Amino acid sequence: MTDEQHDDLHRDENAYDFARIEARWAPVWDALQPFTVDENDSKPRRYVLDMFPYPSGDLHMGHAEVYALGDVVARYWRQQGFSVLHPIGWDSFGLPAENAAIKRGADPREWTYANIAQQRASMQRYATSFDWSRVLHTSDPEYYRWNQWLFLRMYEKGLAYRKASWVNWCPNDQTVLANEQVVDGACERCGAIAEKKKLTQWYFKITDYADRLLDDLNQLEGSWPSKVLTMQRNWIGRSTGADVDFVIEGHHSPVTVFTTRPDTLFGATFMVVAPDSDLAAELASGSTPEVRMRFQAYLEEVQKKTEIDRQDTTREKTGVFLDRWAINPVNGERIPVWAADYVLADYGHGAIMAVPAHDQRDLDFAIAHGLPVKVVVDTNAPVTGAIPVITPEML
Repeated sequence: MTDEQHDDLHRDENAYDFARIEARWAPVWDALQPFTVDENDSKPRRYVLDMFPYPSGDLHMGHAEVYALGDVVARYWRQQGFSVLHPIGWDSFGLPAENAAIKRGADPREWTYANIAQQRASMQRYATSFDWSRVLHTSDPEYYRWNQWLFLRMYEKGLAYRKASWVNWCPNDQTVLANEQVVDGACERCGAIAEKKKLTQWYFKITDYADRLLDDLNQLEGSWPSKVLTMQRNWIGRSTGADVDFVIEGHHSPVTVFTTRPDTLFGATFMVVAPDSDLAAELASGSTPEVRMRFQAYLEEVQKKTEIDRQDTTREKTGVFLDRWAINPVNGERIPVWAADYVLADYGHGAIMAVPAHDQRDLDFAIAHGLPVKVVVDTNAPVTGAIPVITPEML
């Protein structure tokens, strides 16, 4: 017998026969239900929640990896003497599952629940430590009736409202995608190229809770990754500043911009509007045919990008001069108006006063397009008190 044959034989004798051993113990675990939570247990408690899977297809190794991670956390806390609630369910109420069923000529409900049964069997073969007594499906009436109840309470309080806005649209799933669901310009679920559409959508007024949300994030410092905390803070998007009105030559009404630095008004050397805003379309329509053509071509390019892409500080600063001019309200100077994708239609008023000497993004844009830079604030100069510092309240 060669050394290699000996090693092979040795491995065979000591190999763990997953299929045989797991098949033997699965009925035992099913009978004992060792992970069912006793609500009257006096042990300290932990709650471990994995994101529920979509039942629009079969599970794959990516699912196994994700649920293994959550399972390790749940088992760790049980070993530390905690009573751990580790539930599972299916995110089954939505257009992706319905469209997938229709595409296959199947009844959406029957197809969805058949997929759930198949996925549940797979998960039980994973031997994950879920509390199977608490399984839920978001498509069950007894579940989504409470979603409806919560929505109505928020609507009554003015926290849910409708408005038209640009959204990421999956032409295959026929549904709106969050920015995080668009990967390299495509839907993360089906791979179809995402489109930009202006649709009337429901929104939640999270701005009313910005302070509370940010305060809660501060409690997670040191225990959550800083990258995740920054992402959440940017999503909440609270800013403190002032609204300033600019007159645009030939435009019927002043344009309001939001600024966090009203003390730099004298340094505003150009204005930037979001290319996908109504204001940009209005200003372009009142310009020359050549400008309108350049603007439309630029808008089509912008609509291929997500807001996350547009906020990337490392990318090239692109834009189109609209051949329109605004008047700086504090010194009367004429400043050019540009459309550029680093300004978002849904942030503030969809327009900014650009102060390249005191804002990095504005500076990058000014350098790229040969626009003037005017320093108006010396951050190292002493404050004597002879002249009050400009604050948002004074404006």
